[in-house]
Amino acid sequence: MKKLHIYLITLVLGLISCSTEETPTGDSIEGFELLNQINGHWVGTNQTAFGFFEWFAFDFRPISPSHSHSIYEGGTNQNIITSIFLADHNGRQQIMARNGGWLGSQYRATYYVLDKEESNGQEKYYRLVDAIGGINRSFIEFKFRDDSIFIDAYKDDSGTLNQPIHHMGFAGRNRNPDYADIAKSTFLYPQQVSEINLNDQFDILIDPDSALFLVEEDDPFPKSDHGYVSELSLNIIRNQETNNRPLLLYISKGELISASANVDFNNVDNAVIRTVDINSSEENYIATYLHPDDYYITVFADLDNNGFPSTGDYSSISIPKSVFPESSSSQDLVITLQVP
Repeated sequence: MKKLHIYLITLVLGLISCSTEETPTGDSIEGFELLNQINGHWVGTNQTAFGFFEWFAFDFRPISPSHSHSIYEGGTNQNIITSIFLADHNGRQQIMARNGGWLGSQYRATYYVLDKEESNGQEKYYRLVDAIGGINRSFIEFKFRDDSIFIDAYKDDSGTLNQPIHHMGFAGRNRNPDYADIAKSTFLYPQQVSEINLNDQFDILIDPDSALFLVEEDDPFPKSDHGYVSELSLNIIRNQETNNRPLLLYISKGELISASANVDFNNVDNAVIRTVDINSSEENYIATYLHPDDYYITVFADLDNNGFPSTGDYSSISIPKSVFPESSSSQDLVITLQVP
């Protein structure tokens, strides 16, 4: 697994969440099936403007009756959330996406709306475009084939897209579709119930040609309105060998490092949902937008810089941790092991 650097955050997609309003529904909402198809633990490769990354994961799960959410969390105040949901927009219910998060001190959130759905029997295709500027500003493509997904994002700052710039190309397989099952059952997901009313919410914009927000207080759907997801504060206790060293934090559904320092490489490849860079000076990290579930938490010093626990690396034991809906909890992680 190749570690993802923080600059990748500017390339991915997303932000989102909860608080539901019932609205009149028709018999059919264009693209509604995307809410079902997006769910699961997608693991694959990512081609970006900054190079090719051989491991990347999207962990999409419902957080309301009509909202599916995934986050890439690169470090403190370094995240991008990809979110697909049903909203009231332009006087009707529409499938929308929210692209946003923090890059250091800079906040950003952009809204997209579905404008095309196609199927040829073997592949399902969905396109979402900037909710104000449309396809001439930016767009995201989702393609589904069997258990595979392809996500491509295009943008052109000139507002013409005569020659679209390819910002991201993710190709992955749904390794663990069952990760979303509990949330789907909890919310009887998906339902034709709008997550939020976005009618007349894009009237005052910093850019009149894009549904873009650079101040969280101006965002019509900020984090404070998001439900179901949780926060986990992790207290990192370093040993002498890892003082003043950067660390990697992995959140996974399976154990990565046993008490005897054995590494489960199958879980490293297939059960990790989140990878986070921990600065050399950090002793505490708060994981945000965490789906309620039972996890293993592992922190290690990646001395050979290969992106996973391996011979010579110093690591904590993988600690089991249960996360409950809309909770704030904490966990100590003690670095005591050296991988043989």
